[in-house]
Amino acid sequence: MENIQRIVVATDFSSRADQAVRRAAKLAAGHKAVLYLLHVLPSFPLEAFKHLMTDTPLETEQRLYNQAKVILQKKAETLASEGLDVKHHVAIGRAHIEINHYAESHQADLVVIGDQGESFLQEFFLGTTASKTLGKGHHPLLIVKQEAGDPYHRVLVPVDFSYPSRLALQMALKVIPAGIAPIEVSIHVLHAVETPLERKMQQSGLKAETIALYRTDVLYRDRCAMENIIVDCAPGDTRVTSIVEYGSPPDVIRDKARSLGIDLIVIGKRGETELDEALFGSVTKHVLYETSCDVLVVSP
Repeated sequence: MENIQRIVVATDFSSRADQAVRRAAKLAAGHKAVLYLLHVLPSFPLEAFKHLMTDTPLETEQRLYNQAKVILQKKAETLASEGLDVKHHVAIGRAHIEINHYAESHQADLVVIGDQGESFLQEFFLGTTASKTLGKGHHPLLIVKQEAGDPYHRVLVPVDFSYPSRLALQMALKVIPAGIAPIEVSIHVLHAVETPLERKMQQSGLKAETIALYRTDVLYRDRCAMENIIVDCAPGDTRVTSIVEYGSPPDVIRDKARSLGIDLIVIGKRGETELDEALFGSVTKHVLYETSCDVLVVSP
């Protein structure tokens, strides 16, 4: 399995973005990866506010660019003094476009952003930049919601047995290096079992025994699928445990994240079929909005 070698972290200099930078720095240190600091200076507000400016839009843009470059360079120097290999860049344009372009051009293994910005431009709200970056990007995207304390120790990987699910589990194993002892870290692979036909079976008057057999069959099938995905992706890794429970995926994921004290959820962006894509995309959105821990979304 390839290591994480290049991490891009986008910042708008807000406190939430600073959390993301600190988390990215911890990951870069743990993986001995190169850390790329990126600030995107939006170009569209300059046109909107040019009638309030005494300078020309070009002069204003240049001044803002220079200010951002100085701030970003100071952050890079601070991180470099801690022993990190740090690069930095200021781009101009739409945040999600520039983030994805920069990640692509630098072959990033991981992109990190904060869940919400605090600048008047509001470019880093979860509902805008993060979702647009997810929608258009193909790199694993870590959305940081909490202060970067200790390295991740309790990881939850919801799976629906699709290809993106496998990618999510593989990414979780990448983020948590193999050298960390099982006693220090746990990776919980979770599948929520749904029985979509059960209500119709009840409404049609089928016997309880028949419905119970149906539930047992679905549970057996999903447990076998869970066993296969762990054998394929994490053979012999004692840090990995499986959980198979009945319930709605968003509810089960949210409850397990809370009860297990999860500090990172790693989830695939889409499922296997068109229906699964809609469902799992919806599940991913629920996870992003309804959990308080950091979320790493993996694209196929």
